[in-house]
Amino acid sequence: MRGMTEDTYDVIIVGAGPAGLTAAIYARRRLLKTLVLTMDIGGQVVLTENIENYLGYTEKSGPGLAIIFEKQARKYGTEIIIGEVKRIEKESGLFTVHSSAGDFMSRSVIVTGGRMPRRLNVPGEEELIGKGVSTSLTCNLDLTIGKNVAIVGGGNTALQRAEVLSKTAAKVYLIHRRDQFRSDEVTVEKVRSCPNVEFLLNTVVEEMKGRKRLEKIAAKNLCTGECKELDVEMTFIDIGRDIKLDYVKGLVKTNELGRIVVDKACRTSCEGMFAAGDITDFPYAQAIIAAGQGATAILSAYAYLTKGKDQKVCY
Repeated sequence: MRGMTEDTYDVIIVGAGPAGLTAAIYARRRLLKTLVLTMDIGGQVVLTENIENYLGYTEKSGPGLAIIFEKQARKYGTEIIIGEVKRIEKESGLFTVHSSAGDFMSRSVIVTGGRMPRRLNVPGEEELIGKGVSTSLTCNLDLTIGKNVAIVGGGNTALQRAEVLSKTAAKVYLIHRRDQFRSDEVTVEKVRSCPNVEFLLNTVVEEMKGRKRLEKIAAKNLCTGECKELDVEMTFIDIGRDIKLDYVKGLVKTNELGRIVVDKACRTSCEGMFAAGDITDFPYAQAIIAAGQGATAILSAYAYLTKGKDQKVCY
C-alpha cells in the first residue's frame, strides 16, 4: 500500500491554459504543494492570433496573454514541468500521474488539458506536416511574407488568422466547407474587407501536393463539383481540436463527445479528481470561462483536501 512522502503533491494540474494556470495561482495562494504538467504553456490562448474579449486585456495578442498567465503563476512559485501525461492511476486515496517527464504522486488532480488538433485526413497531408502544412495555430509571420497561403476552417481562429496573414502574405485563400461561418460577425466583416483574401466557400481540400515541401492543394466545390489546384506554399488547418483523454480512461465519467462530466463545483465522478476548461461538458469554450472553472476546480479541491474545514475566501 502506498503512502504519502515529502515528494507527494497536494494537487497536480494537467494542462497550462487559462483553466490550469488559474487553478495553479489559487492553489499556491493557499500554499498547496502544486505541480503543473503540460505539453505547452497557454493552451488555446497561445494558439489564437487575436484576443478581443478577455476582460481587462486590451493588447489582443493571444501569445501575449499566455505570457502574462505564466508570469503570474510562476510569481507565486508554481512548479511547471513540460511533459505528456500518459496515464493516471488512483490507489488508497492517492493519485499517480505517469508522464514522459516521470511519475508523480498527488493527493488530488485537476484535469484541464487534452485537446489535439484535427486533421483533414487527405492524401499528402501527413507527409507534408511541418513542410508547409501546419496544424499549429501559431506561425512565424516572416515565413509568409509575399507568399500564397491557404487557411482551412470557418471558426474564429481561421478568420483571425486570415486577417493577420493578409498583412504579410501575397494571397490568402480561406477555404470553408460551408457557406456560413462559426466566427463572430465582426471578425467576418474585417476579413471580407481584406483585398487579398479570397473566400472559397462550400469547398473542401481533397489533396496536398509537393515533393519536399507543399506546392499545391487540390480543392473541390461541393455545390458545382468543380475541382481546381491552388498554388500555395503554406496551408494552416484550423478546423478545431478533438478531445483526447485516454489518460483518465476508466477513472471519470465522460459524455458522448468524450468530454468529462462535472458538476457545478467542477467535481468529476472520481473523488479527488476535478476538471475545468474546454475538456469538460460545459457548453461554452471561452478563455474567460475556462479561467473561472479553473478557480472553481481548485477551490473544490481545497475543500476536499481540508475536509471542508477552511472555507474562507482568499483573494
